[in-house]
Amino acid sequence: MNRYRPILATAAALAAVLAVLLPAAPAAAHTELKSTTPAAKSIATEAVTEVTLTFSGLIKKPGTTVAVTGPDQTSYSAGDAEVLDRTITQPVSALPVGAITVAWRTAAADGHPMEGTFTFTNRAAPPTPSAEPSPTPSAEPTAVATPAATEQAEVSTAGQASDDGSGGAVVWIVVAVVAVAVALLGGLLWRRRRGTGS
Repeated sequence: MNRYRPILATAAALAAVLAVLLPAAPAAAHTELKSTTPAAKSIATEAVTEVTLTFSGLIKKPGTTVAVTGPDQTSYSAGDAEVLDRTITQPVSALPVGAITVAWRTAAADGHPMEGTFTFTNRAAPPTPSAEPSPTPSAEPTAVATPAATEQAEVSTAGQASDDGSGGAVVWIVVAVVAVAVALLGGLLWRRRRGTGS
């Protein structure tokens, strides 16, 4: 029996070690990226307004960045990434058609740093800007009478009125002169006839 004591002691020690290590194994597992929206290597046929990354554990917001790049090597990330528990949401502007690359960096709740990249293909064309309506031609401005023009018009009207009045007076004067001349001539003829008759 004594010869089995070392073997039993070794087995007991191994059992104790396993009893300590096995419960701690799940806690020691690192947080990993579980899924993304749009999914990696997928084809997006509808407009994408944000990219979402979901992890297996809690993550920290400080140091979290998500860069969304189009085929033209231009960044389409719109503002900072939003972190909520196990999810990172990155708003994006209108994406061009083609391969879109997402490069992310963050840290797990235990401080373990993580980073990675994935791609998807965008097939939704960005909206075209609407044509601006052409300006409606404004009506021609009506002439506004200036004080000088009004004064000149009044002078012209007064001049016409005075011309019309003087013309009428001249006519009456001529008629009066003719009437007087006729009366005088008639008087002279009447006197001559009277004198001849006497």
